[in-house]
Amino acid sequence: MITKTENGLYQPGQSLIHRLDPRIKVLSSLTLVVLTFAASDWIQLAMLLVVAAGALLVISPHAWLVLRVCSMLRWLLLFTLLMHLLLSPGRTLWGLSWLSLDGLSLGVFVCVQIALAATTTTILAITTRIEDLSAAFGWFVKPLSLLGCRTDDWQKIVLLALGFIPVVREEMRLSVRSEADCSAVRDQGWMGRWPAFCKKMKAFTERMLIRGDTMAHQIAANDNSRRIPSALLPIWPLSLPDRCIVAAMMLIMTGYWFTG
Repeated sequence: MITKTENGLYQPGQSLIHRLDPRIKVLSSLTLVVLTFAASDWIQLAMLLVVAAGALLVISPHAWLVLRVCSMLRWLLLFTLLMHLLLSPGRTLWGLSWLSLDGLSLGVFVCVQIALAATTTTILAITTRIEDLSAAFGWFVKPLSLLGCRTDDWQKIVLLALGFIPVVREEMRLSVRSEADCSAVRDQGWMGRWPAFCKKMKAFTERMLIRGDTMAHQIAANDNSRRIPSALLPIWPLSLPDRCIVAAMMLIMTGYWFTG
C-alpha cells in the first residue's frame, strides 16, 4: 500500500468524504471493518458492499487506487480460498474427497470480507492526510493523559510511522539498479550477486536510519520544515456533512442488526 505520493495514499479532493472530520472518518471506518468481520451471512455483507460501492462512487476519480490496493492482496486471497477449499470439512465438490464445497463457500465469504475491509481502510487513507490521522489518534487517546500517559509523544510516533511509509517507497526506488548494473551483476554469476546484494542492503539501511532519525528529531522539535501534528477543530457542534454520515452509520447499524 505504498505509493509515490509524499503523504502516503492521500489524494487531494473536495468530495464529501474528504471534507468529513478525521475523527468521524476513523470511527466510521473502524465500525465498518468490525461489522464486516462480524457478518454472519451474505445479506449483511451485501449491505456493507453497497456502502463501500457508494463510498467509491463519491471518490470516483480515485477509485482506481482502491482497486489497485485490493489487487495487491490477490495472493493472500488466493491462499485463503485454497486453504478453505482443501482443508475445510463438509460436503465435497464434484465427488472429490479433497475438495470441500462448504470450504469453497466459506473461503469466498472470507475473501470478500478481507477485500471489503481493505477497501474501507484504503478509502480512509486516500481521503485523509497523515497529519489528520495522527491528530485523530491523539484526540482519542487524550483522556489517558489524565493517568500520566504521554499521549502527545504517542501522536508524534504515529505521525512518524505514517510519514515514513512514502520514505521507504522513495528509498526502494533509489536502490533499484540501473539496467547496466543489472547486466554487470548477471555477468558475474551467483558469486558476484551476493556481495552486490549485501552492499546494496547496507547502503539502503544506512539511508533509512539517517532519514528516520532526521524525521524523528524534526517532529520532536516541532520543526516547521517538516510536518508536525496538526490541531483539529472542536468536534461539537458537528458540521452538516458529519451529521449526515453519523445518521447514515446509525441507519446502517440498525439495518445490519435487523438483517442478522
